[in-house]
Formats: sequence, structure tokens, C-alpha cells
Amino acid sequence: MLYNINNYISNSAWKYIFYGIDIILVAILFYLVYIFVYNTRAYSVVAGFIILFFITFMARVFGLTTLSWIFDKFFQVGLIAIVVLFQAEIRHGLRILGGRAFFKKSFGYDENNIQKILSAAFNLSYKGHGALIVFQKNISLHSLIDRAVKLNADISIELVEAIFFKNNPIHDGAAIIMENRIAAASAYLPLTEMEPKIKNRRLGTRHRAALGISEQTDAVILVVSEETQSISLVHNGILEYDLNRDELYARLGELLEIK
Repeated sequence: MLYNINNYISNSAWKYIFYGIDIILVAILFYLVYIFVYNTRAYSVVAGFIILFFITFMARVFGLTTLSWIFDKFFQVGLIAIVVLFQAEIRHGLRILGGRAFFKKSFGYDENNIQKILSAAFNLSYKGHGALIVFQKNISLHSLIDRAVKLNADISIELVEAIFFKNNPIHDGAAIIMENRIAAASAYLPLTEMEPKIKNRRLGTRHRAALGISEQTDAVILVVSEETQSISLVHNGILEYDLNRDELYARLGELLEIK
């Protein structure tokens, strides 16, 4: 039956429509790959593979048999190497796809609550207290919340500062912000496998944890450094180090849907 359908399509005008559908699906596939690797450490590698693919194609067009054979063998091994080397990026992309990040609208955060969190973050920075604040977007963080101290509290400057006060037993870990509420505190995040460095400075556990969760989800994370008093923003495996308040608010406005 499938053979008959295929034969009918191949010998009718419908084949041109299906050619178009085929091209559109391939374009969508390349777009998804681009979204997955954009601004990650895999981006330059994928760009290099595209260049090599183009060279291989041209070698076949001009009949360069030996060069074509070398690149064919390289791609057979190289594709396996990509899967091994970039497991984190692949997991991140699949989680986004599984979380339907492309098909549903992110929750909109309230501007007043964002301003409260920024005020608390700069107060903590001034006092020399560290903090780790995670904003959930499309991918659920319930697995982290289940192992944390559940709060489900309204956002206030005083509460955020109290959570990260040094003598507070729940100050070590992250606060999870979900749907304009502080869902949990003292949440422990997975550490990145990379060694983050900024200006020849090795970054601490908070930055490694922020990068770790950003590599696995689409969350946006604020990091207040206890040592340097800098405030940084982390998303999609990218660390934006030592931003001022205006820069932080502008970037949060781009990454979160602030109402």
C-alpha cells in the first residue's frame, strides 16, 4: 500500500508539493539545531562542520575523489565525536523541545517583583552576602523544588534578603522564583562540567551551579558574588559578568516576559 501511495505521488503533480514540504521540514530542522547551539560552546564546532560539509560537496562536484573520501571518513567519526563531546548541549536542546518552549508562551513576570529582587540583590551585594536566584521559564523546576525548602511566598525585598542572610540555615543554595512567587529556597543546582573563568579569575560554586542549571533548562539566574560583590546574569550556558542595575533590568526584560 505504501509503495502504491509513493508511486502515485511520484507520477503526479503532487510530487512538487511534497518536494516543497521536504525543503520546509529540512529548513525547520536546521533552525532547531541553530537554536539549540546558538551562544553555546558547540556553536563554533557546528559552524566548522558546515564549512567542511560545503568543502566536501564542492569536492564531489569537481570530482576530487581522494578529498571526498577523506571527508566522508571524517564525518563518520566526527558525528559520533559531537554526540560524545556535546552531551550537555544535546540534553539542553531536547529538554527545551520536550518542554514545548517553542510552542507555548513564557510566563510573564511582574515588573514590580523584578525590581524588588534587584533591590534585594544589590542590598545583599553591598553587605557582602552571596545569593543565587533562579527564574523559571518554560521548563519545569519542580524536581529542584521537591528537594528544597518549599516557601510559596510573596516576593519582597526583606524576604529575599532574609533567605540569603549568612546566619540563616537556608541561605546556602538557590531561591526558585516561579510565577511571581518565591517557590522554594535552599535548592541545590547541578554544577557545570566546564571550568568558568572571567578576567583570569576562577569563579566559585554559585557561578558553577548557575551555569549548570542554565545548561539543562531555559531558566535565567542571578548570581551575587560574596567575594567580589559583583552581580551576574546566567542563561543558556552564558555568563554575563558584573552587570549594573540598568544592564540587569534590560537583560531580564529581554530574557523574561516582564509585564
